[in-house]
Amino acid sequence: MLIMKGTPDEPKCGFSGKVVAVLKKFKVKFGFFNILEDNEMREQLKVYAKWKTYPQLWIKGKLQGGCDIVEELVEDGEFEDLLKDFIEK
Repeated sequence: MLIMKGTPDEPKCGFSGKVVAVLKKFKVKFGFFNILEDNEMREQLKVYAKWKTYPQLWIKGKLQGGCDIVEELVEDGEFEDLLKDFIEK
C-alpha cells in the first residue's frame, strides 16, 4: 500500500511520483491512498507510523519507509525480494 500525495496517475509531489515510478518499473501491483483527501488520517498516521512525511510504502502491514528508503532498497538489490509476492509475472 502506498500512502501518497495524489494518485499514481497524478502524483502531487515529486517524492510520491518517484515511488510510483519505481513500483511501475518493477511491475508491482499496489493499492494507494491519497493522503491529501483526509487531513485527520494524515496527522494520525504520522503518529502511528512514527514517520512524519509522505509517501509511505507499507508492505504486509509494515512501514518500509519513504522515497529515500525505496531508492536505497533498489540500489541495494533488496527491493524485488521484499515485493516478490506483488510483482506481476
